[in-house]
Amino acid sequence: MKNVMKRVIAIILCLSMFGTQQVSACVGINSAVNTLTDFAERLVSVFTGSQNEKADVDFTIEQGEIFEAKKYFSDSHASTVVKMPDGNLMSAFFAGTAEGDADVRIWYSIYDGNEWSEPTQMASSDDVAHWNPVLVNYGSYVRLYYKVGMEIPNWVTKYTDTYDNGKTWTEPQELVPGDTSGGRGPVKNKVLITSDGKIIAPASSEQGSWRAFFDISEDGGKTWTKTDFIVAKDSKGNEVGMIQPTLWEDKDGNIHAMFRTKAGWIYRADSTDGGYTWCEAYKTDLMNNNSGIDCVTTDNGWVWLVHTPVGMKVRNRLILSVSKDNGETWQDVTTLEKSINLFAEYSYPAIIADGNNLYITYTYKRNTIKYAFIEIES
Repeated sequence: MKNVMKRVIAIILCLSMFGTQQVSACVGINSAVNTLTDFAERLVSVFTGSQNEKADVDFTIEQGEIFEAKKYFSDSHASTVVKMPDGNLMSAFFAGTAEGDADVRIWYSIYDGNEWSEPTQMASSDDVAHWNPVLVNYGSYVRLYYKVGMEIPNWVTKYTDTYDNGKTWTEPQELVPGDTSGGRGPVKNKVLITSDGKIIAPASSEQGSWRAFFDISEDGGKTWTKTDFIVAKDSKGNEVGMIQPTLWEDKDGNIHAMFRTKAGWIYRADSTDGGYTWCEAYKTDLMNNNSGIDCVTTDNGWVWLVHTPVGMKVRNRLILSVSKDNGETWQDVTTLEKSINLFAEYSYPAIIADGNNLYITYTYKRNTIKYAFIEIES
């Protein structure tokens, strides 16, 4: 019924804006109605939220702040989270005066099962802005990837390792020495370590158009092979700008990705050859507010997604959804944050899984980083 009403509203808008003859002659009534239906649906989402069914999932949740808001820095954003070899959690994020300022650095905090440590700044000799940390547990050590550069199109990706659960770190190095493509390797979300041992990093470039690709390593992260850019077009054949993919592998070994876009919807692409080639990305039924998303699978094959179910560029809501059919359909599990203030910001989530436990971190109003620990009971 809601979809019918949206289409009726779109038809009325269409006729009032253009008139019956002009619409039919110039752009075609169906095309115009489809366009305005899409717009109406995304506009309604700002006020009504997700239209997904509620998931039949029992869980407990604990939420809180990793550090006191505004105590250490005026702006913090783009967190990542990892479970370290010793079982403790680590979250990293960038923070400073404001995003893009020269004093912005990577900071991290460790959760020992009881509380989060005070934030510690990652050592760096670079005197430019730092961005988008990504933590990965590689078994015997944890690696931190991050970007440096005053402007996003000119990012360089660096990494540093800790073999003692965050006490000390190796000297930072460039991931791909001499790269000028705007950053290789993971751009926001964690890498996928596949069942056959490959590392697939979800990557993207903002040099000119927004374009997503993947970096693949077959030697434990020493060298990387860049895939072609993923093609994405809307219903009119226009290129869809996509960045910051998030990945999962299904039980048959196929790789799937979802993307942040400028089109008002999450797009998806699939690979049947281990991530080397991909189908053309296609629109899902999940709205996207041109902000980051992240997903993870649990042992039962369910895919968990943290996202904002809004088709306009506002960040005043953040939810956890689940797919029990490999990403074909989605159900909402819980709302992590929600505000009637359209200028509130809850964004850039990161999610990992360990058994029946989900660990989520995200930006909270740019004042702090919040966490959500979720234990799935069914």
